[in-house]
Amino acid sequence: MAQYRGSPLGIKLIITLYKRFGYSGIKWLVWIVAFFYALVSRKKRHELNSYYKAVGLPATYGTYFRHVHAFSLNIFDRFVANESMQEKLNITRINVEAFQKLHISGGILALSHHGNWAQSFKIFQTYDIKLNIIGDEAIDEGIQKLETQGDGNRRINIISMKNGMQAMLDIARAINNKEIIIIMVDRIRQDNKTVEVDFLGRRTLLNSGAFEIARMRSTPILGCDIVRDGDEKLKVQFSDIITSKQTDKAKIIPDLAQQYADFLDQVVRDYPLQWFNFYEFWEKERNETR
Repeated sequence: MAQYRGSPLGIKLIITLYKRFGYSGIKWLVWIVAFFYALVSRKKRHELNSYYKAVGLPATYGTYFRHVHAFSLNIFDRFVANESMQEKLNITRINVEAFQKLHISGGILALSHHGNWAQSFKIFQTYDIKLNIIGDEAIDEGIQKLETQGDGNRRINIISMKNGMQAMLDIARAINNKEIIIIMVDRIRQDNKTVEVDFLGRRTLLNSGAFEIARMRSTPILGCDIVRDGDEKLKVQFSDIITSKQTDKAKIIPDLAQQYADFLDQVVRDYPLQWFNFYEFWEKERNETR
């Protein structure tokens, strides 16, 4: 599974160079970084062949390089956006009315590893609302400080599922206070925490956590996707509010998950090179390679 391997020192170097030479002055470095990683990981591209086929891209090294380059650009933007670039960003918001409704009621924002999801740290700071970002991956403390710097009002709270019962209490508190919870749903952590959907024409398993919380707490869900739409340009897209009319409790979670999967399907097809799950995504192929 692909993971971000950055370090606070490397990120500070990027920010220092950005301040000295500007965005266009150091963007060329991204090409070098992308070429290096695409070269040393070229065997890994075969794990993406089924994904490239699903979105209609040729399964070639050229596609893989463009894919890695798109990832590198998003990582680059992720950290220089903490500096003056934040003021220069041209942000297009689609179906923002749905988010404004969630802003009032509180609820769940469902994200995936597509596009510049990490920009959610900054995109929603323009709203007077508390964000609770849920994760179960280890987060380097130095990187976390860089991500959330400037959050003087502490409107960004990171809830680690590694904290067990305390994490569940924090989630319940956030829902009761009508705050927003951000959950990534496209990576499986536990085999018993999955829900099956149709995605890109394939049988696909999503992490069911967000949809389980929505059912148990009758909490609305909103799909959110943040993509890089050019230099210093972001597009923030929201789904319609996701709720279920199912009366059979066993059907509610699959219904909620499929509605989200339909939204994700469209944004991934629109921006296929910004899908950043660099491993064999579908269960069948994973089992065949074990």
